[in-house]
Amino acid sequence: MQILPGIQLYELRDLIDDKFAIMCVQHDYAPKETTKMDGAVQTVYPRKNWSSMVLYNCGHPKNKVLTPEVVSTQTGAFLHRFQWLEDEEIGSIPFVWNFLEGHNRVGEGDAATFPKAIHYTRGGPWFEAWKHCEFADLWLKEKDECVKEANK
Repeated sequence: MQILPGIQLYELRDLIDDKFAIMCVQHDYAPKETTKMDGAVQTVYPRKNWSSMVLYNCGHPKNKVLTPEVVSTQTGAFLHRFQWLEDEEIGSIPFVWNFLEGHNRVGEGDAATFPKAIHYTRGGPWFEAWKHCEFADLWLKEKDECVKEANK
């Protein structure tokens, strides 16, 4: 996940509603590919990619089930699909906070659809095969600036 430069996290914080156990982008995502990164089999399941950016309400009673023992022994499906929660306990935030590269689209000239955080679902620009993916230029520029700053 890449938070874009100039984005203020208070914008995300201001979306929080304490009545929900979690909040996330509720993608309607059905991948077209049969394989994903590194040739792994692609699967379709309920709430796909919802767990790739989550705001957890640690004080919500339904999240008390998430003890270290439960988290370390439950299946990935249980955790990624939020199977301890009912739909009405999951709040929604705008898709720009978990923009799925290769799936979501920016409307022409529409600042409201430009990503604030990018999820490189197919592989990111840090991999040779994906160095030209959508928004790779933003990630590579940020990386170069971090390297330059670290070498001062």
